[in-house]
Amino acid sequence: MQSKKRNELHNDKFSLIPAMTKDDFRSWEIVCFDCGNDDLNEFFQIDAYPHHEQLLATTYYFQPKEATDSDIFYPVALVSLLNDRVEITREERKGSKKDFGKSLKKGIPYPKRNYSSFPAVKIGRLGVSTKFQGQEIGTSLLNMIKALFLTSNRTGCRYITVDAYQEALPFYYKNEFAPLWDEDENEPQRILYYDLKRFIPLL
Repeated sequence: MQSKKRNELHNDKFSLIPAMTKDDFRSWEIVCFDCGNDDLNEFFQIDAYPHHEQLLATTYYFQPKEATDSDIFYPVALVSLLNDRVEITREERKGSKKDFGKSLKKGIPYPKRNYSSFPAVKIGRLGVSTKFQGQEIGTSLLNMIKALFLTSNRTGCRYITVDAYQEALPFYYKNEFAPLWDEDENEPQRILYYDLKRFIPLL
């Protein structure tokens, strides 16, 4: 059973909570956070707070529920989220970018398929502590993010998107993300999406 406070979510095993204060971002647990990727580490350690101050992105920490219950700050993963949209131009709707067009036909009622864009949330950065990698923490975090945006959704959000590096593609594919377009198949990053309507029966 999911329970929630404003902008956070808890289940029996984990908590997903936004970092809100300068003290949160300057805590030892974030300043020394190590996910094994220097670029991600630098963002969470240095850049996450300025992004928060300027309302550009919100960083959440993901930790065991028992740590939350004991009022302990013990993030096993960090994720930065920001607003996004999936934009469909007239030419794209005609079929130059076919994969997403097919999903629209299957998942969105006919009168709404002609919208020029659809609301989304973007995973800007996601890192799992090296101490907890290989334990399905990333999958648990993604499931919590999906649930978060289906729990008292304030503004409407249909999709989760991510610009995934090639080495991260297997992780996102395993968690049912799909390429948005065919055109970036051989690029260093691919735009992936997840349709939140698919997750509703799992809540």
